[in-house]
Amino acid sequence: MTSQYYGHVVSYLDAEMQFMLLFSRQGKLRLQKWYIAHPDKQKKKITRELVTLVLSRKPKMCSFLEWKDLKIVYKRYASLYFCCAIEAEDNELLTLEIIHRYVELLDKYFGSVCELDIIFNFEKAYYMLDELLLGGEVQETSKKNVLKAIAAQDLLQEVSYYLHIYSSFVTIIIIVIKTTAAWAAGGLSRNISYW
Repeated sequence: MTSQYYGHVVSYLDAEMQFMLLFSRQGKLRLQKWYIAHPDKQKKKITRELVTLVLSRKPKMCSFLEWKDLKIVYKRYASLYFCCAIEAEDNELLTLEIIHRYVELLDKYFGSVCELDIIFNFEKAYYMLDELLLGGEVQETSKKNVLKAIAAQDLLQEVSYYLHIYSSFVTIIIIVIKTTAAWAAGGLSRNISYW
């Protein structure tokens, strides 16, 4: 979606996110996605600072704050905080909308999403985020398309699981056939003790 503004084309989807953090009210990090490379030590420091900063704010305070040269946009849903860092000139309301869209996707997939869903199905949460955002920018705005991609991923995982079970079963049958054939040919002792 674009608009003319003083002769310049402005895109409403150009907000580039630096990173997204999901953490609990107790400060436990549940999910982190970094779109800009940072050393691990710096990531831990940033995470610790932001978790402390956001958790210390009162519920009625604004969900936007300036931190270093970035804007921090956060929103609390139940026991989870969704926290994003954007450039100083990016649109905070668009970032709130992206957070809300991600929560809607999680709700649609898990029923009513809770912290335990994120903990035990973190790979699904990451996959959903990757379908929604690519390189920190919105990739897909349609919830329906994102959920279709996730359903396809689930199907692929399920088929892979059953193929693994099938191949294990076939391997066992081949071993049994070879062992039986060797035993019948006299290659194995008939007095094998199993216990």
